[in-house]
Amino acid sequence: MYTKIQKQKTMGYSRESTARKLGISWRTVDKYWDMTVDEYRQQKERCRFSRLDKHENAIKDWLTCFPDMTAAQVTDRLLEHYQVKYPEHTVRTYVNQLRIKHNLPKPVKNPREYGCVEELPPGQQLQADFGEYWALREKKRRIKLHVVVFILAHSRYKYILWQNHPFTSIDFIRCLEACFEALGGIPQELVIDQDKLMTVSENHGDIIHTYEFERCKNRHGLDVWLCRKEDPESKGTVEACVKFVKYNFAKCRYFVDIHRWNQDCFDWLERTGNGREHSETKKIPAEVFAVEKQYLKPYMAQGLLKTTETMVSTPVRKNNTIRYKGSRYSVPVGTYTKYSHVLVQEKDGQLEIYITPDQLLHIHPLATAPGSLVKNNNHDRDTSESINQLMKETLLALGNTPQAAEFLQILRKKKPRYIRDQLNHVLKTVQIYEPETVRLAILACLESKVYSANDFRDFSDYLFHQITLEQVMAVQSASIPTSAAPPASDKLTGQAVVQPLPEAYMKHVSSGGKHHE
Repeated sequence: MYTKIQKQKTMGYSRESTARKLGISWRTVDKYWDMTVDEYRQQKERCRFSRLDKHENAIKDWLTCFPDMTAAQVTDRLLEHYQVKYPEHTVRTYVNQLRIKHNLPKPVKNPREYGCVEELPPGQQLQADFGEYWALREKKRRIKLHVVVFILAHSRYKYILWQNHPFTSIDFIRCLEACFEALGGIPQELVIDQDKLMTVSENHGDIIHTYEFERCKNRHGLDVWLCRKEDPESKGTVEACVKFVKYNFAKCRYFVDIHRWNQDCFDWLERTGNGREHSETKKIPAEVFAVEKQYLKPYMAQGLLKTTETMVSTPVRKNNTIRYKGSRYSVPVGTYTKYSHVLVQEKDGQLEIYITPDQLLHIHPLATAPGSLVKNNNHDRDTSESINQLMKETLLALGNTPQAAEFLQILRKKKPRYIRDQLNHVLKTVQIYEPETVRLAILACLESKVYSANDFRDFSDYLFHQITLEQVMAVQSASIPTSAAPPASDKLTGQAVVQPLPEAYMKHVSSGGKHHE
């Protein structure tokens, strides 16, 4: 701040203009206006004391015993033990400084590792997301606008619509139809959040959509990729696009009316949003879209740099990639959490990546074009081992029978993305019902050709009540004279035979009946 104020002073601005331009109080400007560099240094080096210094040892002991203690808890402990009340933001600042001073970092549980995503083929994926922005108005209060952003994952071609009221399901369908019409076709799949406008429940993989969105999806034959809860990274392309729209188009622009605002946004898309080279792909979205458009389903209305052999340092991005001359190169998963920077060197048509000048990490062939992704598949995280282990545990819980193995294999093939949720739901069901009930439920699923954890639970519940009812009837029949007909039994074992499921119930489940509670 001192440097900025002195710069404005040397440029000839007044104190009032400096305060207004920097957005700070005139008192701050007045304080630093005539201060020399030596005076500023002396003030910087002057010791500053905090009222919390007298509790430093107590706070340090708390943080040592409980490393994950929050500043809010520290505030409450001070009030409990010392009957003193401090502002929470003051305690938060002091606790952060104390953690640095005594090397007491807050533990992070299972830090997430990111991996780079392969470039998708043309016409496959469209990502959608919502945003809000407080737009400026001349001589009036600001107005809150709502925006929906669509972007094709391959070409990064964008389509945007604004409105001055929150979106409803009908509004989103209208915008989606307008997007398809503007694109001149329909992609294979749509990536969306678990938003209440489109989705009622994820339901362990048997997704339940809203009525309006389900009709639209079926009408266009659109596959839907539903993002996990609190996982915006799975559609990072459109997340970045929303931010780009807010701070490149909407910022520093006056709002007149919604029609003028949308028209200005379309013009901005033509010259900048879709007409300017994309920083990631190094291609112009409009030009790439001209080719990608041919891969969309029909819609029916309703410069390389010079090489160098010297090592240069480059940061590791959180998706475990690095940038070099406009292209991206993958590094092994876990590199980002261990090393913030790596050394790269171009040699004999290859890019060598080093952790230290003497420790080689990986060698990639140089990218053939700017904006491309050079990836080694061995750098991906291997999650198949944990899934295989869970499959084995579930198979043992189901009795390790051939029918159970067949059911689980088909379940994994039908719902690969939700297989962990499906298996956990099956295990939960197995803990509730008897082994015989579970065995019959698996046979019912295979016979009806319905492969879902929810269907398995529904069959188990139905069979449990059927068996319980037969047991009650067996007890009642004990008081009936012997002349009454005995219950049906197996001729070999003499055990009571469980009657097959009613045909009406089998048709009900096989046709997509009860899939959620």
